[in-house]
Amino acid sequence: MQSCLFGNKGTENIRRFSPSMNTIKNNVNVEIVAKKKGCMLCDLAIGILEEISPEFEEGLLRWEVVDVSDRDGISRFDELTQICGRRPAVPSIVINENIAFDNIPDMESLSTAVRLAINPGSR
Repeated sequence: MQSCLFGNKGTENIRRFSPSMNTIKNNVNVEIVAKKKGCMLCDLAIGILEEISPEFEEGLLRWEVVDVSDRDGISRFDELTQICGRRPAVPSIVINENIAFDNIPDMESLSTAVRLAINPGSR
């Protein structure tokens, strides 16, 4: 397959780009649903994301903490409940607005889940 659209007179020499699923990369947004203060598992999730972030191309992985102990966090938690169809556990990991883990996974499991979300054709 060619990676461009190329043609001469007429259409007999046109080759169309047809990307394989393995070349499509998506941005991934990871949300840690947590209490920022006093939650050892929540701190563990933050540590795991900080550890795996350098594995991915800059800009592909974005993450934040949905702190259910403050007003903005509660508002986002309510939005996630509506989007996901159920309340995320505290702590839990939400990837691209889907509950991915109802607990804090090990580093390898979270890295694999993020990798699959970035490159869905690699399943």
